Amino acid sequence: MSAPAVAPAFRLSALHVRIGLVALGLLCLGLSVVAQWLRPDQADVMSLWAMLGLALAAIPVLIDSLTSLKADGFEATKYYMDQFVALAILACFAIGQYATGTIVAAILIVGQILEEHTTLGVEEAVNSLTRLARVKARRLAASGATEELVDGADLRLGDRVRVLPGDTVPADGRILSGLTTLDQATITGESLPVDAEVGSAVYAGTTNLTGAIEFEVTKTGDDTVIGRVKHIVEEAKTSRAPVMRLIDDYTRYYMPLVLIIAGFVLFFTREVERAIAVIIVAMPCAFVLASPSAMVAALAVASRLGILVKSSRFFEAAQSIDTVVFDKTGTLTTGQLRVVSLHPAEGVTENELLALAAALETHSTHPVARAILGEARRRGVTIDSTLQTQEVAGRGVRGGGLAAGRRTWIAELGVAIPTDVTDTANASSLYVARHGTFAGAILLADAIRAETKATAESLRALGIEEFVMLTGDREVVAREIAAEAGITRFRANCLPEQKLEEVRALKAAGRRVLVIGDGVNDAPALAAGDLGVAMGALGSDVAIKTADVALMGNDLRHLPRFIALSDRTLRIINQNLLWGLGFIGLFVALSAFGLVSPIVAAFLHEFSAFFVIFNSARLLRFDETAE
Repeated sequence: MSAPAVAPAFRLSALHVRIGLVALGLLCLGLSVVAQWLRPDQADVMSLWAMLGLALAAIPVLIDSLTSLKADGFEATKYYMDQFVALAILACFAIGQYATGTIVAAILIVGQILEEHTTLGVEEAVNSLTRLARVKARRLAASGATEELVDGADLRLGDRVRVLPGDTVPADGRILSGLTTLDQATITGESLPVDAEVGSAVYAGTTNLTGAIEFEVTKTGDDTVIGRVKHIVEEAKTSRAPVMRLIDDYTRYYMPLVLIIAGFVLFFTREVERAIAVIIVAMPCAFVLASPSAMVAALAVASRLGILVKSSRFFEAAQSIDTVVFDKTGTLTTGQLRVVSLHPAEGVTENELLALAAALETHSTHPVARAILGEARRRGVTIDSTLQTQEVAGRGVRGGGLAAGRRTWIAELGVAIPTDVTDTANASSLYVARHGTFAGAILLADAIRAETKATAESLRALGIEEFVMLTGDREVVAREIAAEAGITRFRANCLPEQKLEEVRALKAAGRRVLVIGDGVNDAPALAAGDLGVAMGALGSDVAIKTADVALMGNDLRHLPRFIALSDRTLRIINQNLLWGLGFIGLFVALSAFGLVSPIVAAFLHEFSAFFVIFNSARLLRFDETAE
């Protein structure tokens, strides 16, 4: 294989040198043919030109062969291919087959260049993350009256930036003014845009679709979400899955075996060309490319789907999973309270009840307050935001003759609550009073994700039968959510350390456990599982750091997609290895029997290498065919 480029400029220079030397070698070979035609009596001149052509074409191969002696790991394996080519070329040189050696060298070097560029094309889907961070930014002056166009990399913390419809957000930040819709598919993989308003977070690499906004920069460069994702993906590209390390381990025994086979062929046939052809077709390029090409394609697909995989070995780990442990809040459910029903007192309408509660909750950041205000806005209820309120921690809020909170607190305030109004098992109730009189109750609950049951069914279709839900919530709530999600086993009232114990118990029982949670209070359990998956990791440093795999969006269906992608990736690798072995075995046999010349052997070798690359590239269509 040709030497990998460190930088684009170096790759271009090295590429020109290799092509130039091959071209000069072929030119010298052509001159030897012309010399033979013009001066058939001067065989030495013809031989000299052919020898020079072989020497020129062999230079890059010999250099890379010497480089392989100092390289290690996968780089050594890539250079290792040139050792086979060097042996074949030296053998041609030794027996005076200069023309054959030159043509073989030219075919293999051009083939290596094409292989490298084809592989780089597969990596392009991953490297596109880098370009998302290279955008222009409209930085505002301190007065806010003027703006200047700067590179996103030049932004600093605290800068104020204007983003117009169609612009790419240049840095992470928080909206100061404006209302818009953002396309976050580049990070989360979710096609539906999200609404953003004052106070909402924005992330570098996302696209502003509708309104103009101004935001304050809170993170830049590698500290942004897209920067961290890019860094992790780059590390994942260089990581070594167990199957890749296994191939590397056996590679060291491969060349001695090939030389023994070539020696037997030479001994029994007395034909050097057959032995040379055996060496050429036996180059294990298909084996070396089998796993890396598939893993890079899988990383590209995962990144496009908004699945952050921190190491290629986690694709292999996912294939053996037989048990999935779910957190409840924020994973199976949205993690956000919503109003499920309103129960106004006699003489009070639902909208009036909602208006009273919203007036009290206007200035609160409590999850209950957000749910009440969201429902009021959805219904178009007029909210009185001038009410002076007092929040009583853990009990409720009151002001202006109004009160809203727990049943016991409202009763303590002397409000008579009808006996037919009671708390439910699966919902929290907010009781509202007006001037000492009961006004009604509002029931709120954490909504289960719409895709939860479909996700469980998809996982079962992939062969995973054991599902466990661990939650700190009450048992009656846990039972209802588990039933709705299609999960038969659950444990309620769990503290983080109890979740950890449960995961360890499953592993001790011989289960291969995947744990999925929000990456915050589930961090110990995520780390203890055979595979930890963080849900909704966009903007969460804790989730990205603690999990092996992070679903950047909130679509739970990405979990079975990741497992399906892992299964397909391992199948592709096995196909590559099987076909590579078959090709090499067939081509070695054909060469040994004299049915394949060294030149044809070079073409056959490149065919096997390209077969593996293009077979791996089929993974790039995974997201189009997975549904």
